[in-house]
Amino acid sequence: MDQDPQSSVQQFHWQPNKKLLVLVFFLFPLLILLGFWQLDRADEKSAIVAAFSANQQAVPANVNTLLEGGNQQYRPAWLTGTLDSSRQIVLDNRVKNGRPGYEILEPMSIEGFEVAGQSQTVLVNRGWVPASLDRTQLPEVEPVIGEVQLRGFLYHNLRGGYRLDDQITVVLQWPSRVGWISVERAEELFGEPFYEYQLRLDSDSIGALETGWVTVAVQPEKHTAYAVQWFVMAAVLLVMTLIANSNVGSWIKQFRRP
Repeated sequence: MDQDPQSSVQQFHWQPNKKLLVLVFFLFPLLILLGFWQLDRADEKSAIVAAFSANQQAVPANVNTLLEGGNQQYRPAWLTGTLDSSRQIVLDNRVKNGRPGYEILEPMSIEGFEVAGQSQTVLVNRGWVPASLDRTQLPEVEPVIGEVQLRGFLYHNLRGGYRLDDQITVVLQWPSRVGWISVERAEELFGEPFYEYQLRLDSDSIGALETGWVTVAVQPEKHTAYAVQWFVMAAVLLVMTLIANSNVGSWIKQFRRP
């Protein structure tokens, strides 16, 4: 009597490798977490790009506009005041097109610019200059003399990012080379209140050095692609775990036999 074909079908067997399963137990959630982290980064960068596009189309702000408050990030601004080149911040480790250099920042006083009864100084980022091979030699930048109208856009440091701990709390000599700068830190270094946004100069503004500001270093689409890669790796890990801990390979092959 012929044997029933169904009775000869090999059964699926789960053959767990405990050490391998423990490794997968830690790796799989990590891969999923990294995927969602990249999606969050994509959403964050999309919001930044959207804010940039919206505020860049606004009418250039002046002192009266700044006093109105609200989100001014990336908004064009034309401000008239006097730059203080005697108190200059030299922002270190600013690489541009593969070349090491600095960004030059100076305080600008604006007559009548007060918030809550306090005069406000505006931190002006004039742009990038190349660094000398001699690290002890700071760049010499031509000063801007007298009252001038500066043109640029408003900027507040984004959250996160790398900060070089220079351990500077008090400036003993100007110009001062620092590893990072923000408006809040400028208040500490200069010892006076600053407006909450700095002014990054346009390339055609008086006092501008080399500009070409980058809105976001990594575009949202790239973060999304990174997220897909992490999720694919998690799926591959599950498949490999199934193969390594069972007879699924031979079990599937028997159904492909003629």
